[in-house]
Order: sequence, then structure tokens, then C-alpha cells
Amino acid sequence: MITVQGLELHFGIRPMFDNVSFFIGSDDRIGLVGRNGAGKSTLLKILAGQQPYDKGTIGKPKELTMGYLPQEMAHNLSLTPWQVAEKAFEEAQQLNASIEGITSSLEKCTNDEEAMELATLLAHAHERLNALGAADHDMQVERMLKGIGFVEHDMHRLMSELSGGWRMRAELARLLLMQPDLLLLDEPTNHLDLPAIQWLEDLLRTYPAALVLISHDKTFLDRLTKRTLEVVGGNIIDRKVPWSQYVELRKVERQQQAAAAKDQQRYIKETTDLINKFRAKASKAAFAQNLINKLDKLERIEVEDEDLRKMLVKFPPAPNSGKIVCEIRGVSKAYDEKRIFSNAELTIAKGEHLALVGANGTGKSTLVRMIMDEEPYDGEIRLGHNVIIGYYAQDMPERMSPLKTVIETAEYAASEENRLRVRAMLGAFMFSGEDVDKKVKVLSGGERARLALCCMLLKPLNFLILDEPTHHLDIQSKDVLKDALKNYDGTFLLVSHDRDFLTGLTNRLLELDDLRIRDQHMDIVELIEKRKALQGADIGRSSARVKEEKVEKNSDQREKRDRDKERKRVRNSVERLEKQLADLEKEEKALQTEVMKAGSSADKLQDGYVRLGDLAKRIAAVMEEWESTSAQLQELEEEA
Repeated sequence: MITVQGLELHFGIRPMFDNVSFFIGSDDRIGLVGRNGAGKSTLLKILAGQQPYDKGTIGKPKELTMGYLPQEMAHNLSLTPWQVAEKAFEEAQQLNASIEGITSSLEKCTNDEEAMELATLLAHAHERLNALGAADHDMQVERMLKGIGFVEHDMHRLMSELSGGWRMRAELARLLLMQPDLLLLDEPTNHLDLPAIQWLEDLLRTYPAALVLISHDKTFLDRLTKRTLEVVGGNIIDRKVPWSQYVELRKVERQQQAAAAKDQQRYIKETTDLINKFRAKASKAAFAQNLINKLDKLERIEVEDEDLRKMLVKFPPAPNSGKIVCEIRGVSKAYDEKRIFSNAELTIAKGEHLALVGANGTGKSTLVRMIMDEEPYDGEIRLGHNVIIGYYAQDMPERMSPLKTVIETAEYAASEENRLRVRAMLGAFMFSGEDVDKKVKVLSGGERARLALCCMLLKPLNFLILDEPTHHLDIQSKDVLKDALKNYDGTFLLVSHDRDFLTGLTNRLLELDDLRIRDQHMDIVELIEKRKALQGADIGRSSARVKEEKVEKNSDQREKRDRDKERKRVRNSVERLEKQLADLEKEEKALQTEVMKAGSSADKLQDGYVRLGDLAKRIAAVMEEWESTSAQLQELEEEA
């Protein structure tokens, strides 16, 4: 499907890709992995045709359709999520126009070879149109938007009123509705909550398209991919196994390489000893020369260097605080008419490791902003004695000044007593040498996230509030952060949708649901399965949302909207059937002309009449469906 041959790309003198070659097949499910800054997102942009490269070729069929979801993108803020998702069917409109043009050309065509080529194009266009299922696109749009987490009301709000995460969800819905031959997804779970991640995972597991996926969610990779491409040192390592198996396979390969290299070195030493022993003897000189020639031709085994660089995160001892770190009493919060909390209660004790979980919109980030006094509320939130908070907001990497250097940013964040430790701390977060003089604006998303975490640790803290700290971190960095948090002797409150990161990390789960904070004494995987069993495809949606939708469903307004949708759907079906009839009649006319040209050839005449008979049956079936659907439309129009 896509052949990459000899790909080269340089940024300055640094080779991003050096003579890289690989192939993506029509049924490939590929996990694209590598360190932050290794070039994963750049490679995806190159495949999507949005990034130039220095050398090499990328071959792909003309008819190949691709759907590309970048980490960040520009959105049309004047549209609604529904309108964004509906754009997926622009291809169907173009295909209809193309079918008309091809059919017209076919009718006029007198060259057999050209006619065969046009007929093939026509068949491909019809096949693609059927795959898109454009006739019932209203139903598809609604199902997709609901699955990805939108409630009815939000589907028709302007994109300008939504957060960046919800805007990206609308674009993801559009992409999935397009049903491309190849999906290129760059961190698609970054803006999804646990229920939506579960839904997307279930959808992609049986999705009829090739997939290239960048993700730092190990569980997501293992469940969706069968092949791993690792970008490392300007090259690609390609193995036909998912991520976890890939890690183990690479360990075994390095061990085998090391053993083979050791055996080769022993052979070289023994051969060299023989050469030294016999080269001075005239009778053995030819034998010694033969050994020398063998050594010269011997291909040396090189053990691949493993990239052992990783963050060295160790939280300093937490200053002593009171037994109660934070108390939330009778807290309520609403945005206009949308209520988030109602008389919420929570007590956080010293040394507790807690995680806030729940669907998007239930108030996780709102709650941490309220604790940080960045958000107004009703009720009382009180911090305990000598509590010193370290806060990592979702947008913390974007809050840093883009024009400051790495070291300037860290020095500004450090407390007076930690100024002398700045360079050492930056080194622990993998910023060394010239890296510390880079401007923040040139750093990758993962590098910014590491810098933000480093800045947070340059002050003495005993209560960490971390809102999605793993966004943009590579798998190795996430593992290091998880180990550091496990060993932290202070208190932390964590917001995350990363199942692997949460598993085994906390001693208390807090689920935001039904305007309250609920203690859930179970592991995150157990909670996901519980919610999935209770609510099926709508796993994790808050009770408040479900109640809100039920009220809407029973209202006159919802009934009217449903009638309008049904009328629109049936009208689309009538138009589709009329178009199908017109196409079949054109096809019948073309076939009749072909039969007439067959002349006295009995075989061709018989084949032509058989095809005409089949075509007549199809026309009759479509006509019967059109009559039934037209009658249904007339009834709906009369009811309106």
C-alpha cells in the first residue's frame, strides 16, 4: 500500500532519518514508538504528505485514502461538532459527481481499452460510495459523536465554545466517519477520558483499515497493534509483534548479539594467535596469509547500543505537614445552568496517594483548580497546617515563556536554596550540554512536559496536584515518573486517563459522578469493567448526563428533532435511490449498446443478455424500494 524507500531528512546537521525503508500493507496495525524528539510525529506527517523530506521515495496508489489526526491542529471555530463530523461525507458528494462524469464518458467511448479502464474506475467509485454509507449519514454522525462522548446539546454548540480536547474529538469523529484506507493517529487518546478511550479501542479493534498509531499508552498499543516500528537514532527497527512483546524480543536479540559478538571475538583472537605463530615460518606462510584473508573478509558483529537515557526523578523528602492536608466541605459549582458539584465532600489525609477519575465534564480539572483557588465556588475548601502545593496543570507546558531558554525557565522556577541544583536537576530530566540553552519554543511536547515537571521539583513540596502529567511523555519517562510517585513520602492528588499509569499507583480512587465525589475501593481496571458492565457502550458517563439526556428525550423539543431527523434520513434515502435508478438505467443503456455491437458472436450475445436480465432484476428491486420509501416520506411530510 505504501512503500518508503531510502528516506532521509536532516534538521541542520542532525539526521532525523538516515536511509530509512519500510512497507505498510493494507492489513497492517502498526505501533510507531520511540523517545520524545526521535521523529515519530515527523514521520507521520511525511506519510500524510504534510512534511517535506530531503531524499528518498514514498510510493502509494492513486486511489489510496488516508485519515491523519495530528496532536495539534487548526479548527474551524464557526462550525459545530455535528458540522465538523458531517464533513466526512464530502468525499461521497465528490464520488457522486465523479460517477456521473465517468458514466457520461463511458456512454460516448468507442475505444474498448479506454472503456475497460473507465468501467474499472466506475466500479471502484461505486464500491467506495457503498463503503462510506453516505445515505444514512445523519444516523452515523449521531452514533459516532455519542460514542466519543458528546451529549446531544454539545453536538450543536459552536467549536469556539468547546475546549481543545472536545474540538479534537470532533475531528476524530470526522476522520473515523471518512473510513479511509489508512488511519494515521498521533496520540489520539490525549484528549479522551477513560470511557471514550475504551470506546475508541473497541471501535479500532475491528476497524476495516490499516492503522499507524503513535501512543504512549502501553495497553492501547498492545490491544490494537500487531507490529512495532521504533524510531531510534535516525533509523527504524521493525518487528511484527505488539509493544510489550517487542520490548522482550529486543532484550533477547541484544543478548543473542552480545553472545555472538563474544564468540566472534574469541574466534578472531584464536585466529590472530595462529597467524602470529605461523607467519614467520616459510612453510606456513601461505596458510597464515589465508587466515589473514579470512579475517579481512569477516563481517564484524556489532551489538546495538541500547538507549539507556532516562529521567532520574526522585522527589525530595516532603516537609512535615498537619495530619489533614485538605478538606472540602459542602462545595457546589456551576457554569450558568450546568451544575458540576452539589454539596461535594472530601478529606485528604497526610501521605495519601489519590487519583481523580471520571468522564470528561464531571469536574476533575475544575476541582483541582478550585483547590488552587483558580476557580470560584460555593462552600469551603481548607488546606491543612504547613501544606505546600506543587501544581502541574494540563496546560503547564504551554504556560512557560517560549522565548526563555531551558535554564532560564528552570532558574526562574527554583527556590533560592535550590538555585545551585538547577543544572543537576535539568540533567536528571535529560537536559544536558547545549540542550539547556535551547529556547522553549523549539522543544517537542515531551521535552516541554519534562521541563515543566523539573521546574515543579525545584521547590520544597508536600502536596502534589498533577493534572494529566503524562501527556506527551514517552513510555520510558512515564514509567520513571510512576516509580517516583510510588516512592514519594508526601501526598498527591492525580488526574489521569492512562490505565497503565494508574494501575498499582494509588491507594484511593475518587470517582466524580452524579455531582459528587465517590470513594471507589478498587483498582482502575476493575472500575472500568464495572462501569462497562453497568452502562455498556456508554461506560462511565455520569448519572447527571444520563438523566439530562432522558429528560431531553421525553421533551417535545427532542421529539420534534427526532421527527426532523427521520424525515431528513428518509428524504436522503429517496434521493439516493433516485440516483441509483438513474445510474442503473445509464448502465442498462450502455449494456444494450454493447450487446448490439456484439454482432453475430453467440457467446457475447448470450453473456450480454444474461447481464441485462440481472440488471433488470436490480432495477426492479430498487424501484420497489423507492416506491416504499417515497410513500414513507409522503406520510412524514403530511405529519409535519
